[in-house]
Amino acid sequence: MRYLPLLLLLPFSLPLSLPPASAAEPPNVLERRRPLAFWSQAEYLVQQQLNLIQRINKALASPDLNRVKGAQGQLFSQERRVKRFLESQYPIPEFLCRNGQEDATIATKLDTSQRKVYCALYSSMRQLQPIDAELEHRLPMLLGLRKPELLTSTRNSPFNRQETVLPRFSPVPDFPDPEPPVLGSPAKRPLAGYEPPFQPAIAPSEEVSAIISAARKPLLSVLDVFPPFARIIDSAEATRIADRGDYALWATDVQKHTKFLTLPGTGIARVLSAESYRLDPNRLRNRAQPTVAERFPFVPLLKNNNGYAPRFTLEVADGKFWIPMPGIDYGFVMNLGDLSLEDLEINRQNTTILSYEQVKLFLDYEPPNRLEALQAEQRRFLTTKIGAGFIPSLTTPASNQTPVVLNNTYLLRLVQFQLPEEVVTGEPISRSDRRYLNLILDTPSSDLLVAFRPVKQRFDGSYIVLWRVLEQFPEPQIVDLHRYVELD
Repeated sequence: MRYLPLLLLLPFSLPLSLPPASAAEPPNVLERRRPLAFWSQAEYLVQQQLNLIQRINKALASPDLNRVKGAQGQLFSQERRVKRFLESQYPIPEFLCRNGQEDATIATKLDTSQRKVYCALYSSMRQLQPIDAELEHRLPMLLGLRKPELLTSTRNSPFNRQETVLPRFSPVPDFPDPEPPVLGSPAKRPLAGYEPPFQPAIAPSEEVSAIISAARKPLLSVLDVFPPFARIIDSAEATRIADRGDYALWATDVQKHTKFLTLPGTGIARVLSAESYRLDPNRLRNRAQPTVAERFPFVPLLKNNNGYAPRFTLEVADGKFWIPMPGIDYGFVMNLGDLSLEDLEINRQNTTILSYEQVKLFLDYEPPNRLEALQAEQRRFLTTKIGAGFIPSLTTPASNQTPVVLNNTYLLRLVQFQLPEEVVTGEPISRSDRRYLNLILDTPSSDLLVAFRPVKQRFDGSYIVLWRVLEQFPEPQIVDLHRYVELD
């Protein structure tokens, strides 16, 4: 019985006599584990910091207050994570990273590369400190823009890159697509007295943009310091790449047709759906942000001439190629069938491809030289509906649309103008500027015959198209443009 107390204490005293598990490991193993732990944590925090900066950038340009609140919460969490990590490596980051640069005179367990990453995180987080006040200041400005109902978070929909935010104003009526406005005449409204809602314009201040740029700079400067196994992605660059993948050409598309693109007057384009260019009036957006048409304009067909270049204006809608008609631009198109684009020759002597009537339309057509007649011609091609087998005649114009058939060659006539701003907006010309009236009313224009061939369809309904300029007609002139300007 005298040994019973010892037996009762034995299970609790045994572990005290055993060495800890880590002590049983060789010292060189522990030394290897410490750097790996540092780099894995640093990689995670740098990636999260870049993601946070991109999220803040989007929140400051968004009319949705939920984005701003989300950025605030993520900023608070990231500050705590970075602070814990920095203090676990060195207790006083301010001493080790003076003026954003590592102090090599201070003795630590961190090597040179680790010091750089350590101070990059510290400097980036310090640069972001004023952003919280800017986000808080933005909240009351956005409070009345959107509906108060809570929306489903994008976390529940990982594949949705952008959530739909409903504005506070009433839904916009489902109006039919408007016809091109007639310059010099008041445009009819689809609903009497109806004014479409005015979307907000939001732009971060230059100071805020400078802060965000300064917070990214130290992180990007240390990406090459990380070990080879690190995989850190610049979120801002990834967003730009994803955006180009949605709307622009891919490098493989160009490489596949390198031989064709060496020919003079040739090119390649991605023809997007018409919906890509249309803005949903019932979705809250920042009108100061560039649209798809502004970020990815139609490709030029000829070299820029004093700021003007004719463009390959083509869209896809309802299984057809459409020619958009902004301003007083117009055109017409027809399917030639499965003909070689490289060897295609269209002229008045070659009657095997075009009929006499088609030659008159595509080769002999001359645009009017008066503005009213040009607008009438635009509406004529816009409203004419033709079938796939229609052969244009002298009395019936061709259409601005035709069904899409892969690996068929199309003939396209494009007439385009760059109208003066004073004519489009109706702004009066001051008395002092009347002496420059001829320069103000200068209207660059083009009239081209183009052949194109869709060679591939993307999963989103867009098409990869090869094009070739066949003929450049004389630039059309407008002789009565002075009648459509107002003198002050």
